[in-house]
Amino acid sequence: MPVRSFIFAASYRDSAFLMKLSSQARQQSGISNISAMMGTPRNKELLARSGLLTPELELAAPEDLLVAIEGPDALLDKAERIVRNLLREPPVPASPQTGGERPCCLSQAMAEHPQSQVAIISVAGDYAHYEAAKALQLGLDVLLYSDNISIEAEQALKAFARRKNRLLMGPDCGTAIINRIPLGFANQVRRGLIGLVGASGTGLQEVSSLLDRCGLGVSQVYGTGSRDMTDAIGGLSALNALERLAQDAGTEAIAVIAKFPGKATRAKLASWYRKTRKPVIVCYLGEDDMRPEKRLGILTASNLTELALLAARTVAPMLDTSDITDSAPLPERLRQPGWIRGVFSGGSLCFESLYAARQTGLKNLHSNLHAAGVTHIAGHEPGRGHTFLDMGADEFTVGCPHPLVSPELKMQRLIEEMCSPGVSVALTDIVLGHGTCPHQAAALVQAVDKAATLTGGASRRILVAASVCGTEADTPSRSSQIALLRQAGIHVPGSNMQAALWAARVVAKALPRKNAPAAPRRSRSGTDQQPA
Repeated sequence: MPVRSFIFAASYRDSAFLMKLSSQARQQSGISNISAMMGTPRNKELLARSGLLTPELELAAPEDLLVAIEGPDALLDKAERIVRNLLREPPVPASPQTGGERPCCLSQAMAEHPQSQVAIISVAGDYAHYEAAKALQLGLDVLLYSDNISIEAEQALKAFARRKNRLLMGPDCGTAIINRIPLGFANQVRRGLIGLVGASGTGLQEVSSLLDRCGLGVSQVYGTGSRDMTDAIGGLSALNALERLAQDAGTEAIAVIAKFPGKATRAKLASWYRKTRKPVIVCYLGEDDMRPEKRLGILTASNLTELALLAARTVAPMLDTSDITDSAPLPERLRQPGWIRGVFSGGSLCFESLYAARQTGLKNLHSNLHAAGVTHIAGHEPGRGHTFLDMGADEFTVGCPHPLVSPELKMQRLIEEMCSPGVSVALTDIVLGHGTCPHQAAALVQAVDKAATLTGGASRRILVAASVCGTEADTPSRSSQIALLRQAGIHVPGSNMQAALWAARVVAKALPRKNAPAAPRRSRSGTDQQPA
């Protein structure tokens, strides 16, 4: 399809605004591929990877705002008008607190609000580390939502934060709860005695929400950024956060979440766990061998639900935790033996589901995530075998809002997978909380109905399961979303792990032996046919 591009010279907008703009423009124009981003070298690389970098955009300066629209000729004029109109809307001119002009820099903001303790930074990656350094110099903790920051800049920032006795959460940190205030994509969780540290945003949301549903809660939730526990960074933010929780009188136990920490960093963290007087429970998602931690007497969990259970029982041994371990009953028989197709907003929730399928003994696993025993596929490739997709990965969010903000692309992909031959179970997640789309459950119900329309009702044979990550204090509440889903015949087990195990067991039950279906026959179109 043709690509139309245009430039707004020297017109800076932050990434949150641009994600919102892209989402609104897609909804109003009917074109699904609209990208708006600043003209930094990194962003140009992302546009080129998506086939949206035109010669005009290639010549733009870093301070220019770039827009690329790919779609039918008949809709391009309409889409361009919508984008230009949205960009003409003036920003909110005044501060709600003071009635004056909004602060134009961090130092001015600090002068107006000297009691501030945390700076949230969401600017282009090429500039974000400078703003983060300024905030640390001013004595603030930093939640660095921006990504595309070099390893070298992250190392320098975190070393500086440690010297200043401040905490740098990020880059690419989307979730934290500090002194009961949710930041980023966080849920409304009650105050409790368990502190969380994690390199996973949706992982932190899942565990904190599960603890809330147990009647407990969290003291603090610190995100570290996805690369923090690699050996390149050495867990600098994790160690800072752990030390804070060790000194926090309101924290009685500490839970840690990561995916594949570096070997040296893992040893460093284990040494810290052993020395602290507070109990520590550790979940390294996808890691099969936890013997190094167990030898030191450290409690370990293999998934997020188990992590929440162990943490809860550490502070309240007699607690009833049945709500988070409930699973939907297995069907008497599967109408159509075949494949699982999982489409997720959260990378950790996708990874946990993939790990559950592998644990159950299913074979022929595919994902756009990298994991042992799993065939890697690019996100744009059609699903095959048992496929688990993280729709929050960079390949899907270049110039587009995250699926937690705007679930349209995620639901469109779910529809495509439900229309594929040989699929018997569809699996997905609904993640509630601040900053997330409040209509995700309704969008899922509509997607299931649309798949049925497109397949002449054939997709109604597919069993659909969804986990709902959230609390009763969220807007909308967890129970309201569950009621909507169950009314539509969608299964809602007690947690993401329970949903994944349910899906895997359904498929295993339908087979003569506990493994995946035989390799599919290939149709002429290249898609999987129903297994024999």
